[in-house]
Amino acid sequence: MEIYNTEEQQEEAIKRFLKENGTSLVIGAFIGLAGIYGWNYYQKSQIDQMAQESLAYSQVTKTLASPEASLDQASKFVAEHADTQYSQLTQLLMVKALVEKKEFDQATTILKQVVASNVEQTVKSIAFMRLARIEMMQLRNDDALATLAKLNDSAFDVQKNELKGDIFLAQGDQVKARSAYQSAMDAAGDLPKGMLEMKLNDLTPAA
Repeated sequence: MEIYNTEEQQEEAIKRFLKENGTSLVIGAFIGLAGIYGWNYYQKSQIDQMAQESLAYSQVTKTLASPEASLDQASKFVAEHADTQYSQLTQLLMVKALVEKKEFDQATTILKQVVASNVEQTVKSIAFMRLARIEMMQLRNDDALATLAKLNDSAFDVQKNELKGDIFLAQGDQVKARSAYQSAMDAAGDLPKGMLEMKLNDLTPAA
């Protein structure tokens, strides 16, 4: 089981999910079978559609990587590919761009759509984490805690508990904050703890 404790690891999880579940291997398998068994036009059209979706997603990600990215192309892509895995992945990239522009309300709306959809667990967990972070940034701490309570993915226990600690600390509850940070430390195991350890030490009473 993998454990994610940084935003960078979340991003890598998305990329890995796409690589492992994306269309390239599926297309290759379909083409190989088509050559052997002579699949009909329907299967060929499915291959073409999958290839087009993959290409369109690649173009959208390049657009969103620009600091001045327009979300129009991404929004159109999401609407046109609502039933594909690429839709939710694109929405997460849109959220990142919106947060950088401090458009938190729109980012929140998109994340709520993602967590309510039938999407792979890792993607949904990332969406829950990012939604809770935005809610905390908006000083909606109770909403952030409620969002984290819906995240039931042990791979995210480090991030989840660390963010809970941050929220409790913002609320002035050092006891709960210390407990949450300790839970994050325990979940981290042998992973580098860095800032997390500093947060816990700051709340540990002197001997």
